[in-house]
Amino acid sequence: MKTKINKESRNLLIAMLLGDGTICSNYVFKLSHGDKQKEYLEWKINQLNEHGIRNNGLKSYTSVKGFNVGKTVYYTQLNIIPFIKTLRRVFYKPYKILGNRKLLNRLDAKGIAIWYMDDGNLNPKKRDGIIRGFYIKISTCLPKDQVQIIIDYFKEVWGVSFYMFHEGRREDSYSLCCGTKEGRKFLEIVSPTIKEIPSMMYKIQFNKSQDVYNILGNHESDEMQSSDNTEDIVHPTMKVEG
Repeated sequence: MKTKINKESRNLLIAMLLGDGTICSNYVFKLSHGDKQKEYLEWKINQLNEHGIRNNGLKSYTSVKGFNVGKTVYYTQLNIIPFIKTLRRVFYKPYKILGNRKLLNRLDAKGIAIWYMDDGNLNPKKRDGIIRGFYIKISTCLPKDQVQIIIDYFKEVWGVSFYMFHEGRREDSYSLCCGTKEGRKFLEIVSPTIKEIPSMMYKIQFNKSQDVYNILGNHESDEMQSSDNTEDIVHPTMKVEG
């Protein structure tokens, strides 16, 4: 039985590759997550199945290296198809290139949500112990010219303004960030998809703070409006938490 591939399934693979997905030099497309994101991986596998993309289901192993030594890692691998070979050639030059406007243009709201759940993070902005707003980071750790392509894409296609900040060991390594006002527009795009996965709700809400601050509310204080677009939200050395 051949893997069914169409426009929607191709776009889904692009979205999954932008984030945590990898394609090895032997064209094995692998998705992997830790125990806390097992449900998320199961959701991804269901998406693959619904789009006719064959895979080997949910598998696991115990990590023996890196930061996850002794922890269970869940993964799935996709059947090798010509389009995956094409993605490998397009994305890896030799490391993964994300600043490709033609590929970014293939993303829909679900694709952006997948990318954000893989590489993004929601962070509170507090003053006097009270949440006054938030900022969103999408960790790309790419050269400045690539990140600018991504920033232009979000502004021109989705009307959301991000800016870049230095992150990573390389000098030319940057990621994306936006504050409360733009973040609300972004979360409106990704929230419908994320709400399908209860264990990923932390990407769009603060666990114990909904009674303090309404992330998707329509009203902002004058203080928040005046400070939202400043570019000192993230310190260059701040670590992004997945």
